[in-house]
Amino acid sequence: MLLHVGTARAASDEDKAGARAAATQGEAAFQGKHWAEALDLFTRAESLVHSPVHLLFKARALVQLGQLVKAREAYLSIAREESASPSSALIKAREAAAKEEALLEPRLGNVTLKLDGPGAADATVTMDGAKVPSVLVGVSRPADPGEHTVRASGTGVESEPQTFLLPEGGTTTITLRLKPMPTAAVAVPGPKAAGAAHGSQHTTEAATLPLAASGQDAVERDGSGMRTASYVAIAAGAVGLAAGTVFGLNAKSKYRQGNELCGNQDPCTLSSESAAHREQLGKDGDSAKTLSIIGFVAGGVGVAAGTILFGLAPNKSGEPARAGLSSWIGLGSAGLSGRF
Repeated sequence: MLLHVGTARAASDEDKAGARAAATQGEAAFQGKHWAEALDLFTRAESLVHSPVHLLFKARALVQLGQLVKAREAYLSIAREESASPSSALIKAREAAAKEEALLEPRLGNVTLKLDGPGAADATVTMDGAKVPSVLVGVSRPADPGEHTVRASGTGVESEPQTFLLPEGGTTTITLRLKPMPTAAVAVPGPKAAGAAHGSQHTTEAATLPLAASGQDAVERDGSGMRTASYVAIAAGAVGLAAGTVFGLNAKSKYRQGNELCGNQDPCTLSSESAAHREQLGKDGDSAKTLSIIGFVAGGVGVAAGTILFGLAPNKSGEPARAGLSSWIGLGSAGLSGRF
């Protein structure tokens, strides 16, 4: 039977030789119970040269793999094959296919998949990851015995996956209930559509409230962040001003101590040790003065930035903030003034 080559289409000698080699290896794999390998080899042979023998062994391998629906179709295609002068190989293949298909028929299961819920008309149904044609939803159709997983999904809706076990020759009906997805956006009806339903005005207002509240929350969060930043900036500025004041007082003290060594007279005559001490006091005073200036500058910038941020931050009521702060820096002194 493996030597039979169909004449449905012209085939080159290379195709015939290749198909014969693949079929011979496929028959050896089938006898060794390597069903998947046998199926692959007979599928390759059939792609090169058509032969009912290839289809017969493909069907037998599919049966062993539990793919009864595909096996049945392969058996039926052999039975439907027409030939003006059928060869002995075709006649034998038809007889074998008819007997094996008759034994296979009672083993097939039947499943009906139904949809319920919003968006059922446009939902997509999958069974074991493969899409089920929409025209077959609600129709009882043959299915392989065994465990299957089905689910459905559509625009903004989906069903929980359902796993069921279909026994040989069994029949079952599975209903997939579609529900809105948790993250799906709810459409707000327009004025015309809302006006057509009873109490639609209240529904529209209720649907818009969460959106408005969400926007208000965002504004309040932004305002709160700006106010927090303003407090931090003002606090940092106050620290800078305080440090500037401390270093300024320290510098003033060092200069005063140096002048007291000379009795507040300039020029003055001092011993080498006193002169060195007076020089060190002057250096310490200069360093403290520099740090005081840096502190006042940094503090003034911090307070100014905080004041600006505080003034720009909206309050919870959405009205312009009325509170304000302003900093002032003077000779050897600094501070804050404002209204809260």
